[in-house]
Amino acid sequence: MKGYKGNVLKLNKALYGLKQTLKAWYSRIHGYFLKNGFVKCPLEYVIYVKIKERGDIFIISLYVDDLIFIGNNPKMFEDFKQIMIKKFKMKDIDLVCYYLRIMIKQEKDEIFVN
Repeated sequence: MKGYKGNVLKLNKALYGLKQTLKAWYSRIHGYFLKNGFVKCPLEYVIYVKIKERGDIFIISLYVDDLIFIGNNPKMFEDFKQIMIKKFKMKDIDLVCYYLRIMIKQEKDEIFVN
């Protein structure tokens, strides 16, 4: 902004309806997860879990507009990614390195969290 270089400005209103947009996004994806067999964690509101009869487990962490997921079945990963890309126009940015100021290093058989 001209004339304000080097100043810190206080934002009094949300830009472009941002608060409403996030609420609508969360409502939509929350509904999708529940319809598709995920259960919302009662202790942590950003975690959704799906457990299949064979013992496969899939855990999603939803933070604002980011999804991180873990589990024990690579096919579930691929299926989930393809559905999210098509249904919600998301993109896969590959393995996570940092998330909420947590450093994550993934090796072939190990994951380090710092």
